[in-house]
Amino acid sequence: MVLNWKVIAVALGLAGIAAYPLVHGNMYIMHILILFFIWSAVASNWNLLMGVAGISSLGNIGFLAVGGYASGILAKSLGWSPWGCMILGGVAAMVIVTLLVGLPALRLSGIYIALLSLIFADSLPTVLTQTRTITGGAMGLHDIPPFFADITRVQAYYIVFGFFLLIHGAIWWIIRSSTGLAFVALRDSKAFATALGVSEYKEKIKVFVMVSFMTGLCGGFYVHYLGDISPATLAIEPFLLAIAMMELGGIGTFMGPVLGSAVIVFGNEFLRLAGTLRLAILGGLICATILFFPGGIIQLIDWIDRKLTSRKKQA
Repeated sequence: MVLNWKVIAVALGLAGIAAYPLVHGNMYIMHILILFFIWSAVASNWNLLMGVAGISSLGNIGFLAVGGYASGILAKSLGWSPWGCMILGGVAAMVIVTLLVGLPALRLSGIYIALLSLIFADSLPTVLTQTRTITGGAMGLHDIPPFFADITRVQAYYIVFGFFLLIHGAIWWIIRSSTGLAFVALRDSKAFATALGVSEYKEKIKVFVMVSFMTGLCGGFYVHYLGDISPATLAIEPFLLAIAMMELGGIGTFMGPVLGSAVIVFGNEFLRLAGTLRLAILGGLICATILFFPGGIIQLIDWIDRKLTSRKKQA
C-alpha cells in the first residue's frame, strides 16, 4: 500500500476513534459512534452487493431485521449466550435471504431483483405483527440481553468497534480476492466474464450468502447493544438513510459507505433540534454533493488529491 495523505488520514482517524473513550469519553458521542460502527457495516455490505457485484437490491434493511430478531428471540426466550445467538442470527438471515431472494434472483436481473428484495423487506412488518407471541408484534422485542451482564458503555464501544474493523477487513479481503474480481467482471461485462469461465450462478449465490450473513450479524450487534428492536426498524426513514450513506459516500468504492455513514449518522443526530427540517437539510446536503460530485465524497477527495498533487508539481 502506498503511503499518502489519505492512508495517513485513515490511520489517524482509526487511532482517534480507538483512543476516544480514554481521552474524552463523552457518553452521548460514544453512543453515536457505536451507531456509526453498526450502520457503516450495513452500508458497506449493501455496497458490496450493489456497488461491487452490481446486483440491485432494496431489501438489505430486511436482512438486518431478520438477524436482529433471530438473535434477540433466541437470547431472550431461550436464555442463550448473545454471542452464539448473534452468529445464529447471521446464519438465519443467510438461509432465509438466500432461499427467498438469492435463488429467485438467479432468474431475474436489474429492477426485478430490486423489486423482489423490496417485497421481501416490506412483507416482514406484516409477518412480525402476525407472530406477536414470538416477535412482540407491533411493539417489538424489549429487554434483550446485552453482550454480557453489567456491561459499560466503554466496553460496548470497543466490542462494536472490533466488529466494525472485522466486517470491513472481511469486505476489503473479498473485494481484492478472486471472488471480488468475479463480482466486478459480471457487473461490468457479464457476457465477457461468462466467456472466461466465471459462473454467474455461483457468484450470485456467493454474494447473497456473504452479504446476508454479515448484515444479519449487524442486526445481532444492533439489538444486543440497544436492547430492543421493532418493525419500525423497517420503516422508510432507516431505508432511505442507508441508501443515502452509499450514494453520498460513493457507491462501488470501499471507503465511500464508511464516509457517507459518518456524515449521515452524525448529521442525523445533531440535526434533531431542527425537527421536521432535519431530513430536508440532509437531503439538500446529499443533492448538493451528488450534483457537483456524482461519485460522492470519494470523488471530492480525489479532486482535492489531484489539486494537491498539481500544486506540488508546480512548486
